[in-house]
Amino acid sequence: MSTSCHGLITKYVDCLRQTECYRDKKKTVTQCAEELPEECNSLRYALFACKRGQVDARSRIQGNKGY
Repeated sequence: MSTSCHGLITKYVDCLRQTECYRDKKKTVTQCAEELPEECNSLRYALFACKRGQVDARSRIQGNKGY
C-alpha cells in the first residue's frame, strides 16, 4: 500500500501560510494557492505525484517513491 501524503500536505500548507498573500493581505490559503509562489511550486508538484501514486496500481504495490 502506498504511503500517506500527510507530510507533504502539511509542508505545502505551511509554505502557503508563510507567503505575503496569506500574512499581509489576509486571504485564505485557498485564495493564495491561486497565486502560487515559486518556492511552493515544487511542493505542489510533489504532492500531486504523491496523490497520483495512491491510485496507480503499480505504486500501490511498490509504494510511493521518495516520501
